[in-house]
Amino acid sequence: MANDTTFILIKNLRDEKSTAIQETLHKIADINTNLLIYGETGVGKDVWVEYLFRIGPFEKMVNLNCGDVPETLLESEWFGYRKGAFTGADRDYEGKWKQAEGGILFLNQIDLLSMNIQAKLLRIIERKKYFPLGSNREMDFDVRFVFSADGDIERKVREGKFREDLFYRISAYRIEVPPLRERKKDIFPLFMFFAQRKGLEVMLGSEARRVLSDYYWRGNIRELENFVTNLSISGGGRRVTDDDIYPLLRTSEDFIDTVKHREMSLEELEREYIRYLLKKYKNKTRVARILKIARKSLYNKLSSYEEEKTRDEGRGTTDE
Repeated sequence: MANDTTFILIKNLRDEKSTAIQETLHKIADINTNLLIYGETGVGKDVWVEYLFRIGPFEKMVNLNCGDVPETLLESEWFGYRKGAFTGADRDYEGKWKQAEGGILFLNQIDLLSMNIQAKLLRIIERKKYFPLGSNREMDFDVRFVFSADGDIERKVREGKFREDLFYRISAYRIEVPPLRERKKDIFPLFMFFAQRKGLEVMLGSEARRVLSDYYWRGNIRELENFVTNLSISGGGRRVTDDDIYPLLRTSEDFIDTVKHREMSLEELEREYIRYLLKKYKNKTRVARILKIARKSLYNKLSSYEEEKTRDEGRGTTDE
């Protein structure tokens, strides 16, 4: 395979939501219908498109990021041009759409297009023809369209920021990739996948796994990958515990995010709050004062947390 990394990553996913996406892509791989994949930034939309390409009957895939090319250059980049079409056009250029002939044309971040370009795109998708700049000859094209959008594109349609007719044209089939915090069973396998790529040999106890699972991951998979990179710099190849993990996770709103999106007992809530305060202030006397308890009481609580962690790690937790 040209890109085994994609298959290894997908194979490591364990959450039912990810399994459902994988099964759906296998069902529609041979069906030449427009596909829209959407979700928050960093959830891995491009990985799923790459996976579709690898399992389907496609000769090639051309990836066009709609936010990378200025609007004034977009049509020449997409549709190509003839020599002399504009100043500096000293040769013919076939354009990305022609380059994708017989394969997948992946228009990434379609929601970033202006309303003017959206209107032109709609006409071309409907007619399956386009004019290269400087040419009076229409070109046919044969591609499998795949589109991606960040966030809730249907909300943008309701707000008048994206054409409704274009939305329905590009989304004959649509797949939403849930945020990582809603795919908790994927978090640890992804952590290990990135750790192995960094050459880290890690074993996490149950407490460290819980910390990873309960973290909000606002930046999704991209944030998790960056987190492992930082961990490799600060931790090397030693065993990773919650003591290693907490200093690398952001503190600002993440305590609130955690308690909002996870059901927990009062005891668990207290433990999370104490750890949050210790991470933020790095001073036990100050934390005890904030909690309005004696320092001895705080030390007793911390000691009980350590005993609980030791018991968990003593049960033989491994990374299998």
